[in-house]
Amino acid sequence: MHVHKTTYTHRVTFSDCDPARMAYYPRILEWFDHSTDHLFRSVGLCWEDMFARNEPQGMPLLDISVQFKFPCRFGDLVAIETCIDSFEGRKFTVKHEMKNGEHLAATCREHRAWVMLDPGSPRGIKAVPVPEAVRRLFHRPLAEAVFR
Repeated sequence: MHVHKTTYTHRVTFSDCDPARMAYYPRILEWFDHSTDHLFRSVGLCWEDMFARNEPQGMPLLDISVQFKFPCRFGDLVAIETCIDSFEGRKFTVKHEMKNGEHLAATCREHRAWVMLDPGSPRGIKAVPVPEAVRRLFHRPLAEAVFR
């Protein structure tokens, strides 16, 4: 199985940092979100277009786990490798590995749902299975990936 991956880079700016000039963790979570968006765009899935068509209406975060391993400071260039690790019905797991130079700076796992508008639901949305066509964009049989 070939798992599609992308790399998103970000230069740590002054506004990304705390007073010690280290990247502030909420900004790092933003970078992970930008990297997920970058991953989807790389296979032709633009969030603003998808959401406008209700295909899906969103991909809310259900759970997130981050391990910080090496500091990122003002001026550093970080690279975030992102992939969808697994699909499980209405949910999927996004995996990020962020490097600062040669150092593994952080790892992250995001558990997200694929949701559609549902006026009949008390919350107005419902989780639905991730379409098979979407799954195939990120996870392809090896033979198909090699000859593509």
